[in-house]
Amino acid sequence: MFDKWLKLPAHYYLKITALVILTVGICLHNTLMSIATIWLGANWLIEAKYKYYWDKFKSSPAVWFLIALLLFSFISLAWSDDLNYGLKDIGKKMPFFVIPFVLGTSEPIEKKVVHFLCYLLIGILLLTSGINYYRFHFVLENAIDPREMSYFISHIRFAIIVVLGIAVSIYLIFNKKGPVVIWAIAIIWLCYYSFISHVLTAYVLLFTLLLFSILYWTHQKNNRLLTIVIYGLLTASIIAVTIGLNAAYKSFKKPVNVELADLEKETVNGRKYYHNLSNTERENGELVWIYMQQEELESEWNNRSVIDYDSTDRAGQPMFGTLMRYLTSKGLRKDSLAIWSLTEKEIDEIENGKTSYVQSTGLKSKLHEFFMQWDAYQNGGDINGQSVLQRIEHLRIGFELLKSNWIYGVGIGDVHQAFQLKYTEMNSSLNEENRHRSHNQFLTYWISHGILGLMCILGLLLAPIQSVKNKGFIFWSIFITLCLSMLFQDLLETQAGVCVFGFFYSIMAFQGPDRPPVWKKKE
Repeated sequence: MFDKWLKLPAHYYLKITALVILTVGICLHNTLMSIATIWLGANWLIEAKYKYYWDKFKSSPAVWFLIALLLFSFISLAWSDDLNYGLKDIGKKMPFFVIPFVLGTSEPIEKKVVHFLCYLLIGILLLTSGINYYRFHFVLENAIDPREMSYFISHIRFAIIVVLGIAVSIYLIFNKKGPVVIWAIAIIWLCYYSFISHVLTAYVLLFTLLLFSILYWTHQKNNRLLTIVIYGLLTASIIAVTIGLNAAYKSFKKPVNVELADLEKETVNGRKYYHNLSNTERENGELVWIYMQQEELESEWNNRSVIDYDSTDRAGQPMFGTLMRYLTSKGLRKDSLAIWSLTEKEIDEIENGKTSYVQSTGLKSKLHEFFMQWDAYQNGGDINGQSVLQRIEHLRIGFELLKSNWIYGVGIGDVHQAFQLKYTEMNSSLNEENRHRSHNQFLTYWISHGILGLMCILGLLLAPIQSVKNKGFIFWSIFITLCLSMLFQDLLETQAGVCVFGFFYSIMAFQGPDRPPVWKKKE
């Protein structure tokens, strides 16, 4: 409509503007995401090239699966008891449907515009990650949990965008687009940011992306000797990492030659110690459940700390558990003498949730945390606040729920209630606030939509592999990142998640810079 009035491709420019807002919005705020989604949809309707839309729709299997998934979401309301929840859930997911549908049926944008969006994405990521880092380390007081570092959107969603930003930077370097030095600096900084963010999903995505990038670069060089060297180094690295992980776990689980008869029975104050050698939970290689004197711990800790013994630390963990683990990591007994041997700095560290005096960050910290969590889980310990074990519990409940609902699903309206009932039925030890969905988008869709819903979401992801003719680095890196993100997260259950998916999926399936541009200016 506006094109005829203004004698220029106004709707094309309006679409670019909406994409600019969306690129910025996915890193900053839900409001910008909503504005961009509404803008895209309204521009598509007003442009009104319905014959062109229909022709594009008929030749785009990805859009078929998208519409089928939307229709099946409404159909599943027929066997849902909570229609309000179902309609609200569909409404929350509308960017997931609108963004790919509009970009998949309208005229593609030029490659130079896609490159501009790539530049913009990297720029806004550098800005927001820099603000996050500065705020967390220099502004916030008692900032302990790395999840607090993500100020603008969810730390997990932002971590996924950061990895996608690294992929975009690598693509620009491979294709020598723009200032290559800037892209190299961006890769180094964003890799570092991913490392300190302590998001397990980000570690998996980043490792996979870097591995794929090396293999892709090797394939592009088409040098036999280089291929042999690279594959040899990768094989050696995998073997070394496997050996290292095995050695670390064996070191963590090395036998402790302790006999009950050799342990002292009383503190210097005459109170009896509690010893439990059957519980092998450890901290820094030392057994946690020996030389325990709860009365002295509680009394003396309350005299030294502003946080009560039976309360929670600043990281949300039980205070007594954090204290016990910290003392154990120092090789101290859990009694009054140990409490008064702590420095003020160590008291502050314990109050902030630090469970070991040993400095440990990044991947090492995650491995150490996992070993601790798994050991506690095997001994019937509390898994609340333990991210890895909570995810295992989410998956366990999800698969139990799937057993009786694998054909039709529970319906999109009842998925939340069904999960909560199953947690109760299975006597899960998770607290109510930690009882989430499966943390696997494929499993969640199967549970809510049934087998046909699962086939639709898989078809949506796989369709571009057949329809896109020139699949280059950016196509495969986005495809791999989205698939892995959905494997380890309920990516499509938040507004930020659906917008991230809708934007990057559309770039991969319909607007990718790997392919020659098909948009031509109208006279």
